[in-house]
Amino acid sequence: MPSLMPGMPGTKEVYGISVIREYLRIKIPPKAFERYGLTNGGLVVLTTTHKGEGGFALLNKKRTEAAVFERYISQMSEIDTVYWFNDKAYVLTQVSGGELCLTPEILEAFHLRENDNLMVVKSTTVAMSYTPIEIWKEKFTKRGLYEAIENMSKLEEF
Repeated sequence: MPSLMPGMPGTKEVYGISVIREYLRIKIPPKAFERYGLTNGGLVVLTTTHKGEGGFALLNKKRTEAAVFERYISQMSEIDTVYWFNDKAYVLTQVSGGELCLTPEILEAFHLRENDNLMVVKSTTVAMSYTPIEIWKEKFTKRGLYEAIENMSKLEEF
């Protein structure tokens, strides 16, 4: 998994760029699929990352049951329905063929559109984030991390 700033401690490790494709399908990079213990047919939880920003965190539902998210997850009974807790969106959805199939309501909840390019980043041991590349470019520019921006163009696209 590439680092956007090799040799610099604390920099983000990235799985690649996933594009919201036709029919609102989005790939889970194979290395991320494996690392987070995902399975085809398995359930995952999508949740808001930073308030007001586009994108979402993806968590393996099995791993969330022992985490702080469990109190919300236990209230979610419908797949592909957007639930709101403390102004954060949560969605329970299913992995199929290494992909997620989003709905227009899910895109709206996470401030996304078809054809958006999302950088898939290792966030924690239980979550990976899917964040529009424009947000990352803006953050890196503010911090003067121009090498990271340059390295984004070398990432594999899914």
